[in-house]
Amino acid sequence: MNQTVEGRIPVLDVGPMLEGVPGAMDALAASIARSCRDTGFLVLANHGVPQALADGCFEAAARFFALPEEEKLALKVGMLNLGFLPTGAQVIRTSTVNHNTKPNLNESFYISRDYAADDPDIVAGKPFIGLNRWPPGLPGFREATMAYYTAMQALAQRMLPAFAVALGLAPDYFAEDFTDPSCTLRLIRYQPQPEAEDNRFGFAPHIDTNFITFLAQSALPGLEVRTREGTWLRPPAIPGTFVVNTAEMLGRYSNDRFAPTPHRVVNASNQMRYAIPSSSARATTRSSPRCRAA
Repeated sequence: MNQTVEGRIPVLDVGPMLEGVPGAMDALAASIARSCRDTGFLVLANHGVPQALADGCFEAAARFFALPEEEKLALKVGMLNLGFLPTGAQVIRTSTVNHNTKPNLNESFYISRDYAADDPDIVAGKPFIGLNRWPPGLPGFREATMAYYTAMQALAQRMLPAFAVALGLAPDYFAEDFTDPSCTLRLIRYQPQPEAEDNRFGFAPHIDTNFITFLAQSALPGLEVRTREGTWLRPPAIPGTFVVNTAEMLGRYSNDRFAPTPHRVVNASNQMRYAIPSSSARATTRSSPRCRAA
């Protein structure tokens, strides 16, 4: 049964912390700690990211997915998982929370840091680094998505001290490991699924592998979060806020005090649903994350 339980996924005003108001960091960190020990999900309000950037990214996603299939397939993902992933191409077989057997009912487009072709890391063939696959003939797409990407990367960096303090650590504890973070923006279009189908989802139950994920509020509901009791909840749908969830990397840093929470997407509407999650992680070329005893 899907429901919203008051307080289990709190709405947190992060404005005072971002503005440097005395005491705001500790108060916010206490709320983050409570949520991360429970559902691992929270909602950020007053975060400072202009709504126009999210709107522009949603609009860019809709324009991309409206392209003819052959044009999208010309940008299909390769070894570095950048570009287009068509519907039916992803079955989350590695999930530890559900035996997923059917493809996700969505198509995706992956974007990462926008390197130039002559960037020293590209020329040197540095592992896990590649060029974004931009669609030709789609004016403004690159600009809109990268503007949003840049804003979300900055917000993730500004939230790191709050998560450190929530763990009882110094505010700058994560700074060294995130001087060159690995960030990904994923544009997603979910197919309608008005009739339930056994073990078929827009996005099958899973946990994220990065550090934290930020999700702008979509026009249609779909995201569901599993509590430790096994109930599926929907986060508060408040326009202009971000739903944030912890992931495996933060779980490792915290020795699973902040363990990642299973979640899924079910688009029970009769319309296409769009999502633009952005994820932040430590640099992939660094050594394993440090752990802190509980």
